[in-house]
Amino acid sequence: MDSASETSPAQTPQATIIACLARAQELQQDNNHSGAIRELEAAYAQMQATPYQVEFKTHVQLVIELSAAYLHANELGKARHVLEREAAFAEKIFQIMQATGTPHQKREAAAGRIQLRDRASQVALLGMGAPEIDIKHWIKGEPATLSSLRGQVVLLEFWATWCKPCAEMFKKLRELDEAHRSRGLEIVAVTRHYLAERNNAQSETDELTLMRNMIEERGVEFRVGVAEDEGLQELYGAIGLPTLALIDRRGIVRYAHFGGGPDTDFEKLLDECLNERA
Repeated sequence: MDSASETSPAQTPQATIIACLARAQELQQDNNHSGAIRELEAAYAQMQATPYQVEFKTHVQLVIELSAAYLHANELGKARHVLEREAAFAEKIFQIMQATGTPHQKREAAAGRIQLRDRASQVALLGMGAPEIDIKHWIKGEPATLSSLRGQVVLLEFWATWCKPCAEMFKKLRELDEAHRSRGLEIVAVTRHYLAERNNAQSETDELTLMRNMIEERGVEFRVGVAEDEGLQELYGAIGLPTLALIDRRGIVRYAHFGGGPDTDFEKLLDECLNERA
């Protein structure tokens, strides 16, 4: 396997980073995680040296993959550092594109900004006490706070009625609820008003009806709440949807990530949390 140091000097920074990403993925498939980190770090050094010669989409991909590799190696501090740094850079790119970019560039910058900002917020929560939830309306289940659920394993899921992956996630959540409720799993699905006109009571009532209909159609039996605004999402890095946060019996965040697909890390951590005593 060629190393990152052996890339052709004729390659552009963009091509060099794409090649490093490909090699890192191959190394990860071979369970050579330390080698993958070296490749990703080499790509990151190249990107730092020539930040404006790398496509922003590639920039975001590299940061996400490098931070994931650090987390896999239990290098939480490094993951936090790179995400915080690059979330700030993404904010800068977003502001530039809003002023000078094409519609496509503006959309890409906005999406990358949210992704890196959310991921930085998620990783910052790992190993920390979970921020308390503030729910304005409970549309399913009894009212609760994280404090009142202490001693249980809590899975927060952030969703919206218009989010197709969120609708698909409800099936997985229902299966988790049925399989693990007896072991102490408490699922709390959180949304907020997106479609209603602010301070329009009838509009909010209509959207609440839409929310209730959606969860009833999907046979949801766990708690579902509506937050006052986007503040709770920002705390949990959940502007991008759906997002999951797993909180152990002591109230510590053990997992926070964008949801919607299979994730062996989540399944392993869930089982660990359920097997732990309060």
